[in-house]
Formats: sequence, C-alpha cells, structure tokens
Amino acid sequence: MKRRIRAAMLLSVAVALIGFGIPLAITVAARDRDQALLELSAEAASAAVAVPGSFARDNDLPELPDPAHEIDLALYTTDGRRVLGEGPTEADELVTQVLDTGTSGQDRGLLTVAIPVTEEEHVVGAIRASFPEATITARTRRTWAAMGGLAIGVFAFTAVLALRRSRALAAPLTRLQSDARQIGDASPSERAPTGIDEIDTVDRALREAGHRVNAALARERSFSADLAHQLRTPVASLRLRLENEQLETGHDSELVNDALRDVDRIETTINDIIGLARDITPTGEPHPLATLVREAGERWRPHLAASGRNLDVALEAELPWVTARPEAVRQILDVLIDNAVVHGAGTVRLDATRVGTGAVVAVTDEGSVAIDPDTAFTRRTGQGSGIGLALARRLAETEGLRLVLADPGPGVALHLVFAERPDRVSG
Repeated sequence: MKRRIRAAMLLSVAVALIGFGIPLAITVAARDRDQALLELSAEAASAAVAVPGSFARDNDLPELPDPAHEIDLALYTTDGRRVLGEGPTEADELVTQVLDTGTSGQDRGLLTVAIPVTEEEHVVGAIRASFPEATITARTRRTWAAMGGLAIGVFAFTAVLALRRSRALAAPLTRLQSDARQIGDASPSERAPTGIDEIDTVDRALREAGHRVNAALARERSFSADLAHQLRTPVASLRLRLENEQLETGHDSELVNDALRDVDRIETTINDIIGLARDITPTGEPHPLATLVREAGERWRPHLAASGRNLDVALEAELPWVTARPEAVRQILDVLIDNAVVHGAGTVRLDATRVGTGAVVAVTDEGSVAIDPDTAFTRRTGQGSGIGLALARRLAETEGLRLVLADPGPGVALHLVFAERPDRVSG
C-alpha cells in the first residue's frame, strides 16, 4: 500500500514536471534568441549612429564602439566590402538586402541584425551585428540546467513528502487490517480518529460489525459448550445403567455391547464439540494422521459389522503428521463414514494415501445412490446428507483442509485433502 501511494505521488509530480518543463524549456530557448536579437539591434543602432555618413566619400574610416556580450560588429560599404570589425569579408544576404532596400533587417536563425548607414537619405553603408551560436546555446543550457536542478529539488522534496504521507495514509489501513483479523477472535479495540473521514467511517463500521459477530460467535460457542455439558449427565447415567445391565445375568450381551459402543461415540462427540467450541483456531501442533484414521476405523467397524457390512481400512506407509485439530478430523471422518453407512451399501473403504507432502483420506462405498455435485455440500433440512456433509466441509475449511466429492456415484467417493508440509511421518 505504501509503495503504491508513493509511486502514485511521484508519478503525478513527474508528469507535471515533464508536462510543464518541456514547453518551458522551448520557451526559454525562444526567449534567449529574442533577447539576443534585441541586444544586437541596440548594438547595431549605436554603431550606426557612431559612423559618420561621409566615411565612404572622404575615405575616413571611423572607430566602431566596443560591443558587449561577445557581439561581433562589422561595417560594410555599398559594394559589399567589409572595411571594419568582425564578420564575413563579403556582405552576406542580409547585409546585401539592407544595402539594397535601405531598411533594417534581422535573421533569427543566424542571430544577425543589419542596419543601414545613411547620409542625406542615401545609403552609404551597413552595420552588421551578430552573436556566435555557441554563446546563445551556452546561455540557454545554463538556464536549462537551473531548471533541471529546480526540478530535481522539487522531485526530491516530493519523494520525502510522499514517504511521510504514504506512511500516514497506510497506517490507518494497517489498523483496519488488524481490526478485520480480530473479528471472530477478539473485539476490535477502540482507536483514536485518523482525521480521514472515509477511513474513520469504515473503521467505525468494522468495529461495530466485529462486536456483533464476536458476540454472536461467543453465544454460539457458549451454547454449544453448555449443551454438550448438559448432555454429559444423561449420557453418563445411560452408561451406568448399561454397565449395571452387563453385570446382570440373562441380558442380551450383544445389544448391551452395541449400546455401550454408541455411548462411547456420543461421549467422543460431546468432548469434540466442547473442544471445538473452546478453541476456534487450529493449534498448529502436529498429530499422526495414521492414528486418527485407524481410530475412526475402530470406532465404526463394530457398527457396520452389526448390520452385516465390512469396513476396510488401508493406510499407506509413512503418512504425514497433520496440524488440523484431532477433534475436527474425527468429526469429519465420522460424518463421511456415517454418510456411507446410511446412504451407501456394501463394503465401506477408508483409505489414507500420501500425496506429495500432504495426504488424502478417501471414504467410498458400493451403494447404488448418486449424489448431486451441485447440492452435495448444501445445508438442507429433512431427510438426506445435507447437514452432515455441509458441517464436515465447514470444519475442513476452518482447519485449512479441503473436502471434495471425487465421485458422485453410484459408489460415492469423498476425499479429505491435507495439503501441508509436515516434518514428521506416521505409520
């Protein structure tokens, strides 16, 4: 941001300097030539006054006045011969024209002025005054150098000003960025006004939105945690009754064992909900992916076996460690496996494969039901998998993972992608 502000300010000044400087430089060059012609006219007129009209008749050559500013003066007779001063030996076109017409003339390109010398209204000679081209060029270049130095000074001053202003303008935007990052984590703190109305308006709106969002998130997390805590008591009571039933004779052991496994799943889910509600950002601590996948298989294999189905777990060697929270990964895998159990058929496969520095966990089944790719992860009420898959995708995105529908079916395949750069592997 600061670089763009500085670049914009410097570019504007550069365009202004160039836009005004080039025409001004051209004007300066023209002005110097006009000034030179004025000086030549004054020197030639003074010399013409100093030369008596009888010089040609009496053959009495006068002395020309000393010219100023490196001006060359020359006196020519009516036959075009130079008799005094510095200039061409023979009269040039301008001097010839003045001798013929009896009127003054000037040549802007050659920086030359000629004035006739008269006696009783008869032209008896001509004064030629000229400037060396190098003299006027040097004068113009000195002016250009001064202009260039001034332009450099202005540009340098603008650069310093742009540096300070860019910092002053970027600081409020950096504060806005900091406040935006706090949304969902902490309420943006109150800050003094920046003095820029637009930024202050956005800052106030952002802080108000941050307070509302954080308050809503706090209520939701508190509600989730409180609900999970409230569920613990009846679940613990249910577990106690089932364990007491195990001690009695004549009970259906398979039914009680299945019920206890379901209670274990409920308690795991409650603990995960509490963990996710309390900690809304990934911990960044690595965990072995192989362990998480293997535990998911152990949780679900008895459930599928009770309904006459198999759960095959295939783990590739040297799976990476991942930084996603175990609670979130467990819930995502539970949703995917539950989706295969409820809506699929046949054997459910749970495969974990290393892909580059990351990994892919795939859940597939052998059912005949297909999923609409456009609505697979859309939350909807009623019968269907919308709520579970939508929740799983949100959890995956929160953890920096990707949940994709690799094959809509029949034989649905869902992939949980871990795109990380771990420094450890698990087997």
